Amino acid sequence: MEHEHIAQLFLLQRDATVGVKDGILIFVNAAGKRRYPYVEPGMAAEQLLPEFVLSAAEEPFACSAQIGAESCTVLGTRVEDIQVYTLFPQIAPTAEESQLSENFCSSMRRTLTILNMATKQLFPAIDQLEEDQQANLTILNKSYYRLERLCDNIDHFFRLQDGRERLYLENTDLVLFCRELIQSVAHFARDIGITLQIKTDLDCLVTAVDRQKVTKLLLNLIANSIIGTEQEGQLTLELIRRGENAIIAVKDTGTGIAPEDMPHIFEQYKKERRDTDIWAGVGLGIAIAGSIARLHGGTLLLSSKEGQGTSVLINLPIRPAGGDGHLAEMPLHYGEGDGGIHALLMELSDVLDHRAFCGLYME
Repeated sequence: MEHEHIAQLFLLQRDATVGVKDGILIFVNAAGKRRYPYVEPGMAAEQLLPEFVLSAAEEPFACSAQIGAESCTVLGTRVEDIQVYTLFPQIAPTAEESQLSENFCSSMRRTLTILNMATKQLFPAIDQLEEDQQANLTILNKSYYRLERLCDNIDHFFRLQDGRERLYLENTDLVLFCRELIQSVAHFARDIGITLQIKTDLDCLVTAVDRQKVTKLLLNLIANSIIGTEQEGQLTLELIRRGENAIIAVKDTGTGIAPEDMPHIFEQYKKERRDTDIWAGVGLGIAIAGSIARLHGGTLLLSSKEGQGTSVLINLPIRPAGGDGHLAEMPLHYGEGDGGIHALLMELSDVLDHRAFCGLYME
């Protein structure tokens, strides 16, 4: 059989692996046959893999996608003239784990509410404090926001994984939506020496999305890009239309991701090792982003080469909501929300300097 030597390389691999050439499955290893018994060499690859994955020009890449009834991470690479895909099922949390996370978040939020109230009481007197005391107060406030984000991410992750999270769809002009988001984040990025820009040739692109969740998705990706990008680096958000799909790309000029980390990129609690003081979190951001994309019927594809930056593509189907076609009001509110929490600062709290958290309560 042609390409038999390539198939032999993956024959005993424990994860499901298939080879594709010209849109046709060339080989399926033993693990793939056990996991997907309907898959056979010679069948169209689109019967197993989404078109967005098959058309990916970047390699190597990792993608969070729905494969049949499973949520999977798909790792793509090229061997000679064969595109090889390895599929890793994403394991859903148990009922006990979901209940534990709910109890933890509820208890943590009660404690954080008290901390927030105490911090607010101190800020009106900040001008009377010594310089080092002012710095300590803003560090305290930043730490509060980081804990709030940690709690929010844990809650979102488990709700997304166990099916409790629901979409609240609104017809949204993604062009305006993305511009508003980038404008809101750009000055924070400038303060830490990173240029943030948006590129699109579109005047308008309307589809139904849950704006709060897509905001969280994009801010998670932006925060990850900022962490991996040195000063004077650049971060670009691109928006294009490809057929009946909207493609949002977040690209950076950062350090990239090591090849050995790519298979684990969508695993919860897995983090790429970086030599940076601001690297933080528990490794849920990219897993949450992938889950939000899948909840919208889309996919998230990440490609990266160490030392050459990272590109994340979010593929969302264009499907306006029913009703009168009314567009959601703009701009999305990024200031203080429920409980006096500044949503934008919360999502970026792991990457911003503590000075960004000064003066929130001085109005």
